[in-house]
Amino acid sequence: MTHTFSSPVHVQAPSSPVQDVQQGLPSSHLLLEQVLTKSEAPLDAAVLTCLPPLQKEEVSLLQAWHQGRPTLTQIVTTQLGRVGTVLLPTEDTHGDEQRQQKMIIEQACKAVALAQTCGARSVALSAPLASQTRGGQLIREHQVLRAGHRPSLTTADATTSVAVLLNLEWILARVGRELCRERLAVAVGPDDFASTFLRLLLATRPHPSSLMLCTLPGQGRHGEHLETELLVSGFRGDIVRSEMRAGEALPDSVYEEATLLLGTDDVLRGLDVQRLRAGAILLRLPSALSPEVSEPLSARIRAHRDLLAPRGDELTSPAPMRAQRAFAQGSLLDLLVQTGEGSGLRTPHQIKSSLLAGLAVAKLDVLPTSGWVDTKTAQSYYFALRRAGFRGAAPDLGVQDTPSLYLTQFRARFRHCF
Repeated sequence: MTHTFSSPVHVQAPSSPVQDVQQGLPSSHLLLEQVLTKSEAPLDAAVLTCLPPLQKEEVSLLQAWHQGRPTLTQIVTTQLGRVGTVLLPTEDTHGDEQRQQKMIIEQACKAVALAQTCGARSVALSAPLASQTRGGQLIREHQVLRAGHRPSLTTADATTSVAVLLNLEWILARVGRELCRERLAVAVGPDDFASTFLRLLLATRPHPSSLMLCTLPGQGRHGEHLETELLVSGFRGDIVRSEMRAGEALPDSVYEEATLLLGTDDVLRGLDVQRLRAGAILLRLPSALSPEVSEPLSARIRAHRDLLAPRGDELTSPAPMRAQRAFAQGSLLDLLVQTGEGSGLRTPHQIKSSLLAGLAVAKLDVLPTSGWVDTKTAQSYYFALRRAGFRGAAPDLGVQDTPSLYLTQFRARFRHCF
């Protein structure tokens, strides 16, 4: 939930950005210093991120490092250019949500200025920051720099929607199934992601046979609005709306009928993995699952080999990429930082969609997004990333089989079962 505040946010503009940033650098911020002194090439884009709730000891460790200011935690060099991850500092505001939001906006404004000093022409917001800043609108209102001198500010909704669709295309092709025969279940809440993804899917690919819109308790009007949007978009299948039960449990019909599930946080929180029908495909968003979901999911895949759970927010690059981190790989600080949405590469060819959002705006001639994304803009990201050679990623199975062997066996069992 977004909260507003009445007291003004004051962000000081550095009179000489590079010198002012350098003067405040702790000695451990070597990666940032290398960019500022031009011993490392400048950035083309950046993504601003924050960490999920941490233990008190972890917060203290990070605070001793970042010293209350945003800082550069990694640079990923891709075929499109260089994108840096800027981490906002972790602070304990003792549950004061208004103070927390004010602090986030102040730090986000500083982070945008830092990204610009490092050369970034476009800055993307991770999903939590986009939600807390109304798609970046609160950052724009409090930035000191004039509009024409700021980096473009964008959310990652378009690139994430494209990533989910490219992964869906990839996995269905590998298991020999057609989208027009699938029954897709999606959780619908107050955010616009489900709308963006579904409108992109309907405008770009054959329509699924049915859509199951699962609304959060008390959020039925969002399901009604989305159903109207989809019908206006020309959806030709069946639409079934149902409300999640108390405790955010999924409706029984999802387990009985859904062959595809868009695994957003709202779906995963109420998911009983053991009840999913054999042959179902769960597109995971976020890709990092809680132990309450990941452990039973891995256990079922190992025991029965009857589910697929690809990461929906990662793409495969046509060219190898290189990540430079602020900390030694595997160190405690590195492990903490990698829990953020803009974390590094799992392999030299796999990249999270949030890291591509700013690069797409800077390099692929697409428009920045904020809040609701129109279908034409979402399609422009889809075709731009496809032309650049990005595609879906092989699923992380958690079994000894290679992905190709597992997918071949899965295809043989579940190609014609629906």
